[in-house]
Amino acid sequence: MTFVPDRDRVQLVPLSPAHVDHIMGWVNDREVVGNLATFAGKPLSRDDELAYIARMQASHEDRVFSIFSSSSSADGARYLGQCGIHQIFRRSGVGRVSIVVADRAEQGRGVGSAALARLLDTGFAPASEGGEGLHKLWLMCFATNERARRTYARLGFVQEGLLRDEYRHEDRWHDMVRMSVLASEWTGEAMRSR
Repeated sequence: MTFVPDRDRVQLVPLSPAHVDHIMGWVNDREVVGNLATFAGKPLSRDDELAYIARMQASHEDRVFSIFSSSSSADGARYLGQCGIHQIFRRSGVGRVSIVVADRAEQGRGVGSAALARLLDTGFAPASEGGEGLHKLWLMCFATNERARRTYARLGFVQEGLLRDEYRHEDRWHDMVRMSVLASEWTGEAMRSR
Protein backbone atom coordinates (compact mmCIF):
# COMPACT_ATOMS: atom_id res chain seq x y z
CA MET A 1 0.00 0.00 0.00
CA THR A 2 1.22 3.49 -0.82
CA PHE A 3 2.04 5.77 2.10
CA VAL A 4 -0.45 8.65 2.34
CA PRO A 5 0.97 11.68 4.15
CA ASP A 6 -0.99 14.30 6.07
CA ARG A 7 -1.78 16.82 3.32
CA ASP A 8 -3.30 19.19 5.88
CA ARG A 9 0.19 20.10 7.15
CA VAL A 10 0.88 22.27 4.11
CA GLN A 11 -0.75 24.42 1.49
CA LEU A 12 0.51 25.08 -2.01
CA VAL A 13 0.27 28.70 -3.15
CA PRO A 14 0.98 29.64 -6.79
CA LEU A 15 4.46 31.13 -7.07
CA SER A 16 4.35 34.92 -6.86
CA PRO A 17 6.79 37.85 -6.80
CA ALA A 18 5.61 38.33 -3.21
CA HIS A 19 7.56 35.16 -2.34
CA VAL A 20 10.93 36.39 -3.63
CA ASP A 21 12.31 37.35 -0.21
CA HIS A 22 11.56 33.84 1.08
CA ILE A 23 13.24 32.29 -1.95
CA MET A 24 16.34 34.47 -1.67
CA GLY A 25 16.80 33.04 1.82
CA TRP A 26 17.64 29.59 0.41
CA VAL A 27 18.28 29.69 -3.32
CA ASN A 28 22.03 30.32 -2.88
CA ASP A 29 22.44 28.14 0.23
CA ARG A 30 24.58 25.12 -0.75
CA GLU A 31 23.24 23.05 2.16
CA VAL A 32 19.68 23.48 0.93
CA VAL A 33 20.28 23.16 -2.82
CA GLY A 34 23.14 20.65 -2.71
CA ASN A 35 20.92 17.80 -3.97
CA LEU A 36 19.26 19.90 -6.67
CA ALA A 37 21.00 19.58 -10.00
CA THR A 38 19.33 22.67 -11.45
CA PHE A 39 20.80 25.03 -8.86
CA ALA A 40 24.48 24.49 -9.59
CA GLY A 41 26.41 27.41 -10.98
CA LYS A 42 26.67 31.09 -10.23
CA PRO A 43 24.68 32.62 -7.37
CA LEU A 44 21.24 33.94 -8.30
CA SER A 45 20.35 37.58 -7.72
CA ARG A 46 16.96 38.94 -6.69
CA ASP A 47 16.47 40.11 -10.30
CA ASP A 48 17.33 36.60 -11.57
CA GLU A 49 14.72 35.12 -9.27
CA LEU A 50 12.06 37.70 -10.20
CA ALA A 51 12.71 36.91 -13.87
CA TYR A 52 12.31 33.18 -13.13
CA ILE A 53 9.02 33.84 -11.31
CA ALA A 54 7.75 35.87 -14.28
CA ARG A 55 8.72 33.06 -16.69
CA MET A 56 6.94 30.47 -14.56
CA GLN A 57 3.81 32.60 -14.25
CA ALA A 58 3.67 33.04 -18.04
CA SER A 59 4.46 29.40 -18.84
CA HIS A 60 1.90 26.90 -20.09
CA GLU A 61 4.32 24.03 -19.44
CA ASP A 62 5.02 24.75 -15.76
CA ARG A 63 3.00 25.09 -12.56
CA VAL A 64 5.13 26.21 -9.64
CA PHE A 65 4.04 26.64 -6.04
CA SER A 66 5.45 27.94 -2.80
CA ILE A 67 4.94 25.57 0.11
CA PHE A 68 3.52 27.17 3.25
CA SER A 69 2.59 25.66 6.58
CA SER A 70 -1.16 25.34 6.96
CA SER A 71 -3.07 28.26 8.41
CA SER A 72 -6.09 30.33 7.48
CA SER A 73 -4.10 32.30 4.89
CA ALA A 74 -0.71 32.24 3.20
CA ASP A 75 0.03 35.64 4.77
CA GLY A 76 -0.02 34.13 8.26
CA ALA A 77 1.64 30.85 7.32
CA ARG A 78 5.33 30.02 7.40
CA TYR A 79 7.19 29.61 4.10
CA LEU A 80 8.69 26.11 3.84
CA GLY A 81 9.89 25.68 0.25
CA GLN A 82 8.89 25.31 -3.36
CA CYS A 83 7.56 22.59 -5.65
CA GLY A 84 6.26 22.34 -9.16
CA ILE A 85 5.34 20.42 -12.25
CA HIS A 86 7.57 21.31 -15.18
CA GLN A 87 7.97 20.34 -18.82
CA ILE A 88 4.28 19.52 -19.05
CA PHE A 89 3.72 17.76 -22.36
CA ARG A 90 -0.05 17.75 -22.64
CA ARG A 91 -0.32 15.55 -25.71
CA SER A 92 1.32 12.70 -23.80
CA GLY A 93 0.01 13.76 -20.40
CA VAL A 94 3.45 13.80 -18.80
CA GLY A 95 5.20 16.27 -16.47
CA ARG A 96 8.37 16.49 -14.37
CA VAL A 97 8.09 17.05 -10.61
CA SER A 98 10.45 19.18 -8.53
CA ILE A 99 10.55 19.97 -4.83
CA VAL A 100 12.76 21.62 -2.24
CA VAL A 101 12.04 21.92 1.47
CA ALA A 102 14.02 25.07 2.19
CA ASP A 103 13.26 25.36 5.90
CA ARG A 104 16.01 23.18 7.39
CA ALA A 105 14.08 22.70 10.63
CA GLU A 106 11.31 21.00 8.62
CA GLN A 107 13.52 18.72 6.52
CA GLY A 108 12.89 15.06 7.31
CA ARG A 109 9.64 15.82 9.15
CA GLY A 110 7.07 14.95 6.47
CA VAL A 111 6.70 18.38 4.87
CA GLY A 112 8.11 17.18 1.56
CA SER A 113 5.81 14.15 1.53
CA ALA A 114 2.76 16.27 2.30
CA ALA A 115 3.66 18.84 -0.37
CA LEU A 116 4.34 16.13 -2.95
CA ALA A 117 0.98 14.51 -2.17
CA ARG A 118 -0.77 17.82 -2.83
CA LEU A 119 1.30 18.32 -5.98
CA LEU A 120 0.43 14.84 -7.27
CA ASP A 121 -3.24 15.53 -6.53
CA THR A 122 -2.94 18.69 -8.67
CA GLY A 123 -1.07 16.93 -11.44
CA PHE A 124 -3.49 14.04 -11.75
CA ALA A 125 -6.81 15.77 -11.02
CA PRO A 126 -8.86 16.61 -14.11
CA ALA A 127 -8.79 20.18 -15.42
CA SER A 128 -12.45 20.53 -14.39
CA GLU A 129 -11.24 20.19 -10.78
CA GLY A 130 -8.36 22.65 -11.15
CA GLY A 131 -5.78 20.00 -11.95
CA GLU A 132 -3.63 19.19 -14.94
CA GLY A 133 -5.23 15.86 -15.85
CA LEU A 134 -1.84 14.25 -16.47
CA HIS A 135 -1.17 10.54 -16.97
CA LYS A 136 2.36 10.35 -15.58
CA LEU A 137 4.61 12.43 -13.33
CA TRP A 138 8.33 11.79 -13.18
CA LEU A 139 11.39 13.16 -11.43
CA MET A 140 15.15 12.85 -11.36
CA CYS A 141 17.37 12.72 -8.31
CA PHE A 142 20.98 11.97 -7.52
CA ALA A 143 21.44 8.20 -7.19
CA THR A 144 23.22 8.89 -3.89
CA ASN A 145 20.21 10.74 -2.40
CA GLU A 146 18.79 7.71 -0.60
CA ARG A 147 16.49 9.73 1.68
CA ALA A 148 14.72 11.33 -1.27
CA ARG A 149 14.47 8.02 -3.12
CA ARG A 150 12.85 6.37 -0.09
CA THR A 151 10.37 9.24 0.21
CA TYR A 152 9.43 9.04 -3.46
CA ALA A 153 9.03 5.25 -3.27
CA ARG A 154 6.74 5.59 -0.23
CA LEU A 155 4.55 7.88 -2.33
CA GLY A 156 4.29 5.29 -5.10
CA PHE A 157 7.09 6.38 -7.43
CA VAL A 158 8.96 3.51 -9.08
CA GLN A 159 12.46 3.63 -10.47
CA GLU A 160 12.46 3.67 -14.26
CA GLY A 161 16.18 3.71 -14.74
CA LEU A 162 19.64 4.81 -13.81
CA LEU A 163 21.33 7.41 -16.00
CA ARG A 164 25.06 6.90 -15.63
CA ASP A 165 27.28 9.98 -15.37
CA GLU A 166 24.28 12.10 -16.30
CA TYR A 167 25.16 15.24 -14.41
CA ARG A 168 28.41 17.05 -13.68
CA HIS A 169 28.50 18.81 -10.32
CA GLU A 170 31.48 20.07 -8.30
CA ASP A 171 34.00 18.59 -10.76
CA ARG A 172 32.50 15.09 -10.58
CA TRP A 173 30.10 13.09 -12.69
CA HIS A 174 26.99 11.83 -10.92
CA ASP A 175 24.51 9.09 -11.72
CA MET A 176 20.87 10.16 -11.70
CA VAL A 177 17.80 8.03 -11.01
CA ARG A 178 14.55 8.59 -12.89
CA MET A 179 11.36 7.68 -11.02
CA SER A 180 7.70 8.03 -11.94
CA VAL A 181 4.16 7.44 -10.78
CA LEU A 182 1.11 6.96 -13.01
CA ALA A 183 -2.29 8.54 -12.43
CA SER A 184 -3.88 5.09 -12.10
CA GLU A 185 -1.39 4.22 -9.35
CA TRP A 186 -1.90 7.48 -7.48
CA THR A 187 -5.65 7.78 -7.84
CA GLY A 188 -6.14 4.17 -6.85
CA GLU A 189 -5.12 3.14 -3.34
CA ALA A 190 -3.68 6.50 -2.34
CA MET A 191 -6.79 8.48 -3.25
CA ARG A 192 -9.13 6.03 -1.49
CA SER A 193 -7.08 6.45 1.69
CA ARG A 194 -7.42 10.25 1.80
